[in-house]
Amino acid sequence: MICYHGTTRRRAKRICQEGFLPRKPSRRVWFARTQAYALRRARQQARRAHDQAVVLTCDVNLSQLRDRLGKKRVLHRGGIIAISAPISTSVLRSHAELVDHPVSPEELAAWVNDILRLKPYKGASRRHPGIERLSRWVVNRVQSQPRSRLRPAQLLHMARQWLPEFFAGVEVDPATLHAHRRVMPIAPEPQVPEHEADPREDRALDLLAHPKPERRARGLALLAELGDPDLFEWCVMFLKDRSVNVRVAALQTMLFCDEGEPEEIAPLAKSENKRLRAAAIAALAKLSDEAPRWFARGLKDPKPCVRITTAALLERLDPERHRGVFELALHDPNPDVVRRARKLTRGKGRPDRP
Repeated sequence: MICYHGTTRRRAKRICQEGFLPRKPSRRVWFARTQAYALRRARQQARRAHDQAVVLTCDVNLSQLRDRLGKKRVLHRGGIIAISAPISTSVLRSHAELVDHPVSPEELAAWVNDILRLKPYKGASRRHPGIERLSRWVVNRVQSQPRSRLRPAQLLHMARQWLPEFFAGVEVDPATLHAHRRVMPIAPEPQVPEHEADPREDRALDLLAHPKPERRARGLALLAELGDPDLFEWCVMFLKDRSVNVRVAALQTMLFCDEGEPEEIAPLAKSENKRLRAAAIAALAKLSDEAPRWFARGLKDPKPCVRITTAALLERLDPERHRGVFELALHDPNPDVVRRARKLTRGKGRPDRP
């Protein structure tokens, strides 16, 4: 199955060397069936990491993985795939043109420090003469042999020559780029204890796979209680569930997410089902960069349940900055909406409804 993984350029380089490793806090590897979704997630990660967004194309055999790992560790639903296990580099299909070797001094310094597991302030600086020389060598090498791939082992060999002080006493496997000290440290670093899975996680996964809609909805609620770092992805899995109640539950659970992709929710804001429409608009009012627009849309909806659901989130807005939204709420025909708006505008110079 062709699927996509959105990540940053720095992480993509490591994936091409080591494969997909479930890292904290997620402990899962996520893929999407559509490149657009993976790209949006990649851009979100890149903004946080001040890096470049990269989408890796992969061919994953879900049947084989389920046979080897078990169904609970390989979940595929709603165009989203979650795998609770490492995935080898053999699944990569189009990474070569996306993940190039480091060229600039900044990239090369990060590459060397990453191999040696050195913090930037302890490792090679981008201004180090050896790094600058290595950068010039890479540029000349690429220009003189544009059709010849620069192998990591070649780059490693040159780095050893021009940064000998960093590689002293270190052995690096040129195939994996894993570094090992030749001498044992006097005081080994304490091992970080392995994460002990909360038994409720297994319970949540069982519930998500249950044939009864109320159990699937409970599974999403349990993940929210656990503060799962991938809660938004879990919710997206169930936006096309056959049960309206589960779809509504997925949208309502998104209110516990700190960030998400509005593009995945927006189509449901046009739903003819008032419950779906109410939950979708509320999620967009929480997660979209255009929150005031979605508040206004929800407060103009003809159905009271949509307006009440939207008004429940009004505390996220400033009555002075978003005067128009609060005017809509203060003059709503539903007393519950008016009561919420009055409570938030009391003593702030806002007009009460006559």
